[in-house]
Amino acid sequence: MAETIAGYLEHISYHNAENDYTVARFITSGTEKRITIVGYLSGVHQGENLRLTGNWKQHPRFGTQFSVESFQFIYPETETGIERYLGSGLIKGIGPKTAERIVGLFGCETLELIEHEPDRLKEVPGLGPKKIAQIKEAWEEQRGIRRLMIFLQSYGISGSVAVRIYRRYRDRGVEAVSQNPYRLFEEVRGIGFATADRIAKKIGFAADSPLRIESGLIHTGELAQEMGHTCLPSERFLEQASKLLELPTETLEPKLAEMASLGKLILEKDQSDGREYLYPINCFWAEMTAAEKLSRLMRERTSEPGAVLDFSESRCKAMADFERKSSLSLSKEQKEAILGALNRGTAVITGGPGTGKTTLIAALVSIFEGENLTVILAAPTGRAAKRMSEATGTPAFTIHRLLGWSFNEGRFIHDANRPLKGDVFVIDEVSMVNLLLFASLVDALPAGAMLVLVGDVNQLPSIGPGKVLADLIASRTLPVYRLRQVFRQAALSSIIRNAHRVREGKMPLAAKAGDQNARRLEIELSEGREDYFFVNQPDPLKAREMTVRMAAERLEARFGIDPGTELQVITPMNRGICGTRELNAALQEALNPDGRKINFGREGFRVGDRVMQIRNDYEKDVYNGDVGRIAGCEEDSQTVKIDYDGRIVEYDALELDDVTVAYAVTVHKSQGSEYPAVIITLLNEHYVMLQRNLLYTAISRGQRLVVLVGDPQAVSRAVRNARVQFRYSRLAQRLQSVLNLC
Repeated sequence: MAETIAGYLEHISYHNAENDYTVARFITSGTEKRITIVGYLSGVHQGENLRLTGNWKQHPRFGTQFSVESFQFIYPETETGIERYLGSGLIKGIGPKTAERIVGLFGCETLELIEHEPDRLKEVPGLGPKKIAQIKEAWEEQRGIRRLMIFLQSYGISGSVAVRIYRRYRDRGVEAVSQNPYRLFEEVRGIGFATADRIAKKIGFAADSPLRIESGLIHTGELAQEMGHTCLPSERFLEQASKLLELPTETLEPKLAEMASLGKLILEKDQSDGREYLYPINCFWAEMTAAEKLSRLMRERTSEPGAVLDFSESRCKAMADFERKSSLSLSKEQKEAILGALNRGTAVITGGPGTGKTTLIAALVSIFEGENLTVILAAPTGRAAKRMSEATGTPAFTIHRLLGWSFNEGRFIHDANRPLKGDVFVIDEVSMVNLLLFASLVDALPAGAMLVLVGDVNQLPSIGPGKVLADLIASRTLPVYRLRQVFRQAALSSIIRNAHRVREGKMPLAAKAGDQNARRLEIELSEGREDYFFVNQPDPLKAREMTVRMAAERLEARFGIDPGTELQVITPMNRGICGTRELNAALQEALNPDGRKINFGREGFRVGDRVMQIRNDYEKDVYNGDVGRIAGCEEDSQTVKIDYDGRIVEYDALELDDVTVAYAVTVHKSQGSEYPAVIITLLNEHYVMLQRNLLYTAISRGQRLVVLVGDPQAVSRAVRNARVQFRYSRLAQRLQSVLNLC
């Protein structure tokens, strides 16, 4: 028989953010007995008072536990309980000391007073108008969220999602969800189609509801983008939608035709093969814009791809001047690429590590500026932009910051109507630029601008739809210059030699083969004289332990590598024993054991942690892939300060969902960045990700030291697997078509 107990939540030991399963310590009212509770507790926080209904159970390992079947939020009634509740950080603006002053003045009437007479808080010494307004707003928000949570509990919606719904709709949250739960999928960040669909089914929406079908078709397009496609053949699109919605394709076809007629999806027929393709609106716009703007840039510069290069005396002299000033010698390939960019205005330059792409960019900047042209440098990530700036002595921007963002309009500031200013635009790391960002960039270029695109086409494609660099090369409409010669100094590096071996389908060569014996590893790392090591450790648990020990101890002792600022651990996947989640937990404990724990937000952060932004936030001016360090936290306001290379950005508890611990990152997330030292884990548990371009990209992230920890079989499998995941994209064909019409 179910039992009901009341008390307060002392400490949350474990919380699963995906389903809200929670393990916590609970103090019962009256008896003050400390017990363990388990169950699906949505939206609960430490310090809250709860009434729980459930049953006592005996866990074979952890002993007696109270299994919660349902719960209610209640307010404490004693002065001690009220003070503890207010001081828990739940109400922004009230910390332990402020709570003590408020309860000391108003006693057991405190919560009633905050609810009905909040202006009386001015009687509390030290509380000014600004702080009182903050408390009033936070109290009102908590009250609204609680009401919404009660409504959403039966639908299995997590507390963090309820907060997002409340902040989007405020007091209209219940009404919005009841009338059309599918609007949550489109309007509330963090709520996917599956969550909205689950709510709709519980409310009573039919499986073939027009609202459900339309939302499912939109989501099918989004899923295609997540897989890297910009479009899908119509028959495949319908197959995917049918599988998602569990409805026959003939049921979906009328709604699909209606949405296409209204412009909610784009249906286009390929004139060459007669096949129909379905596009999400944003991808169709991006392909059209990219093709049209690039063709316009090329028309404005009349030289043809096959035209003879202008080896004019002035430009040859400019290259010679650069060589003299920089004490570098340009290769024939580099000189041809430089002259090609100068003559043709729009050019693609591709090459692997050590082939001189960075030197080429520096030469271009020197020559263009010598001709009194304004050069704008940009890259997709902050690290890549910083590297460009250091190599050229010219400021470089991330593409997002170059384009700017208008909060009022919800779009980039610069576009065709408000173009950027500059004569020459040099963009690095183009392989990781997705189609949507690339289209926004070329749309904002001024008339007559020169555009030089630099990247390594053999690296992983972008996170996001499209394969821009590969499509530009495949289109054969732009002049393409390939840098193949590895410079002598670079050729001395085992890192660069091995990166090229992997690209060619050959196994990387280790200076000293690793061993499963930890002591042997220490000897190898202390006696090694090269910059690349392979540590043979096929067991995932031992590989993780070895990775953590090297990061925390061995690399600093032997090579002087600062694990906090110079080392990055890279792995193929988020899941698994050697995935980012498990590695980050172990590395956090090893590298930041004394960091102050942050008791709010979704993830177990500590002050001092290295973190990465995982979604673009235009308001904060931080973008997917930006890496910073937690500089401090404020319990009263539930805010965290993150230092991004000297720029402090503030996050509240909910916004921390956009940040993750980043001692270890995936290979995809490491794109566009280089690090002094890299540890790569590669094991058979990463089977689905073992591809040649992934290993090639991972190795080429290291500058001074790369240590590959893993299974030789996994490495061999990655090297042999040259298959690149196919992406539907029609940018190459569209470029050819547009230029043929001109």
